[in-house]
Amino acid sequence: MMNQEQWQAVAKYVEGLGHTLDLSFNPKKLSGGVANFNYVVMLNGKKAVLRRPPDGPLPPGANDVAREYRVLSSLKEQYPPAPTGLVFCDDESVIGVPFCISEFREGICIGRNLPDSLSDRPQIGDALSQLVVESLAKLHKVDLKATGLESLGNVDGFLERQIGGWYKRGSRVLNEQQLEKLGTIRDWLQANLPEQRLGTLVHNDFKLDNMLVDEESLAVNGVVDWDMCTVGDPFYELAILLAYWGEQADEPAYEFQCRMPKEAEGWWPRDKVIEEYFKLTGFEKTNLNFYWWLTQYRNIVVYAQLNALFTRTGEFPAALTQEECELMPERVELLLGTVTEAAGAKVFG
Repeated sequence: MMNQEQWQAVAKYVEGLGHTLDLSFNPKKLSGGVANFNYVVMLNGKKAVLRRPPDGPLPPGANDVAREYRVLSSLKEQYPPAPTGLVFCDDESVIGVPFCISEFREGICIGRNLPDSLSDRPQIGDALSQLVVESLAKLHKVDLKATGLESLGNVDGFLERQIGGWYKRGSRVLNEQQLEKLGTIRDWLQANLPEQRLGTLVHNDFKLDNMLVDEESLAVNGVVDWDMCTVGDPFYELAILLAYWGEQADEPAYEFQCRMPKEAEGWWPRDKVIEEYFKLTGFEKTNLNFYWWLTQYRNIVVYAQLNALFTRTGEFPAALTQEECELMPERVELLLGTVTEAAGAKVFG
């Protein structure tokens, strides 16, 4: 948690940029966010969101609030759900870590379970499924040149960098035996890279709990958590969404990854998500099996990183429960074992 001294330091810093942080307003920690911490503050008489990484050493490429600020300063005209970036601070002497402040957007954040206010709405799962897939398709159709974000990433070698980068991150949080298994998956991925690739803007963590939804109309008021945004392969992002999606028949290694309300009436199966995505984007349909296994490879490391953070600090992200964090070591083992045995198997038609 941020202490009073840190909030005073933030107020002094933003004052130097011509802003006013109201210290009489009690900052509220938001419930979303797995890697960064988010607080509602009062900036210039309006609600805003301060976003900062946890204390201590950070995994390379993670918790990049500088990247997030750049994206949010450039994207709103082309993708209205993105809040506007307002302040960025890379001076770690202020609160010990960099931080950014962005526009506040109203809306409910829907995670693994439906809020009570929506639980009785007929076919709510169908409506939410449509909303998520439409929002992702619109992001992937954004005119990259018009945003000025072409240099944010490079699609050439993107998948190769993902494979190498996640292995490197894994080497910091997995033991020798676990890393050997991860290497087996890496070798399969390197041998099965797709030949045809697209390049679009990708959020890199696109799911329902990173969206702010109007409770009545179900309109998308905001999409948040842009710190991993880059230029990359949209089918990889689609596969990440599918991993979080959840289906009733998922085996345990995939069931625990579900971050969305898969029991909601009308919730789409993954095959329908894929069909609708390609219809909305107009992209030529491609086999997503490689991307599924790349995503599972990534997620092994993501969960291992979360476990390392919890072990080091005792803190757990607001989007997870303490129980989930305590179960993380065995879940990492379960996923690692399952994917090592199954990598390359056909998942989608």
